[in-house]
Amino acid sequence: MTNPGDRLSEEEIRRRRRRAKAERMRRKRRLRRLVILGMILIVAAVVGAGILIYRNTYTGVVNRGKRAEINGNDTKAEALYLKAIEKKGEKKEAYFRLASLYHDQNKDDDADALLQEAVDSHPDSVGVYQAMVEYYEDTDQTEKIAYLMSTCTNGQILTELQDYVARVPEFSLDDEKEYDNVQELTLSSEEDGTIYYTVDGSKATTEGTEYKEPIQINKEGKTTVRAIFVNKKGIESVEVQKTYMIRFPVAEAPAVSPTTGQYKEPISVEVQVPEGYTAYYTTDGSEPSDQSVKYTGAFPLYQDTELNVVLIDGNGKKSEITTRKYQIRS
Repeated sequence: MTNPGDRLSEEEIRRRRRRAKAERMRRKRRLRRLVILGMILIVAAVVGAGILIYRNTYTGVVNRGKRAEINGNDTKAEALYLKAIEKKGEKKEAYFRLASLYHDQNKDDDADALLQEAVDSHPDSVGVYQAMVEYYEDTDQTEKIAYLMSTCTNGQILTELQDYVARVPEFSLDDEKEYDNVQELTLSSEEDGTIYYTVDGSKATTEGTEYKEPIQINKEGKTTVRAIFVNKKGIESVEVQKTYMIRFPVAEAPAVSPTTGQYKEPISVEVQVPEGYTAYYTTDGSEPSDQSVKYTGAFPLYQDTELNVVLIDGNGKKSEITTRKYQIRS
């Protein structure tokens, strides 16, 4: 048995060294585990914070809305899209997604109101106009694009979305004037596309008459021309209409000679007929019309006669009537 005062044996020293080494290794492993656990907790905290932050970003909120929509929770999806719009009202996707959601719910009026409010609130946002044109194109409501684009005054937007711009056709005649003869109306556009029009007062659509040549306005009174322009992408312009008034001038009562009176012998009656008119007359005192005797040249009268003469132009417009009463005493 070894005395306490004796030096440790080599074997004991080795054992103690092994135990000390093993303890150091255990401490290192514990420390390593603690470090790893700490790192995991830090990473988890960072990731969690990042996820939380992302979930509340514009993109995160929109994506949450999409997931809610996929899961059939339209109410939650609507709330999330509205939240995204509150965050960034100038961006496109939330407007597009929410308008499409309304369309799927047969609430097109709500979709229209949403997009109109977006345009009113952000008139200089390209994203808002992109949402509008993409939604209306996607839902086959391209006629609504023309109206909203016609209210846009931002040059950048009009340039970036020029394929969706369809300006109204130009009219060659001033509708504030009153015309006294037949007019020729020309419709034109600086862009490539097609013009359609009507002249019967009905709404202009692509089912109307395709404009290929000047329109003849040849009826007296009012003629309303309604027209639209359709660009190469199939986008229709808003309709423009103009009403033209034509009043053909009326000739004065025709000059008839000789004048009323008594004559001792048969007379020859002559009527002055202005260019563009035809004279008609009766000899029995009745009112003349285009069914009466047509004046072709001077004609004789041999007896007492009440002569009535009228002028009628090519549009059927009548002058005042000239009356002559002749007494012939031969």
